[in-house]
Amino acid sequence: MNKSDFLDEMRLEVGLAYDYAVSQEDFMVRILKTIHAAGRKQAVLTIHQYSDDGMKLKYALGIRGLSKEQETLGQGFLFPERLQMTSYVKKGRDQALYLPVYAGNQLTYMISVKLIDSDYRISNQDLIFAQELVQFIQAKQSTFHS
Repeated sequence: MNKSDFLDEMRLEVGLAYDYAVSQEDFMVRILKTIHAAGRKQAVLTIHQYSDDGMKLKYALGIRGLSKEQETLGQGFLFPERLQMTSYVKKGRDQALYLPVYAGNQLTYMISVKLIDSDYRISNQDLIFAQELVQFIQAKQSTFHS
């Protein structure tokens, strides 16, 4: 399967995640589980909730066994409160995407997708998909009641 077909399949799966979600957090967890399964469980995925106290880990998949350096890949370069769009960090064979999720002008969550020691090459297609994913999450967040 080529990358374009793979990402189209991911778009369909993300739509299903929304259909079955009961809350925004559940929706994001379902998205992470979908990405994790599609990546044959080779991706490391996290959701951090952002507040005035900083970032707090809410959910993680595949994080077990990572070194501290792998776990925090790219975080030293990011200023979450200023991150307005998907960001990409690469170090050797390790890659990370950071997807900020806003409610209005307020950063609420940061989703990370990390590929550690991976042959998969993150391309512009992946960055476009990641930005679409953020926009979809933000567009649907008002449909969930707190």
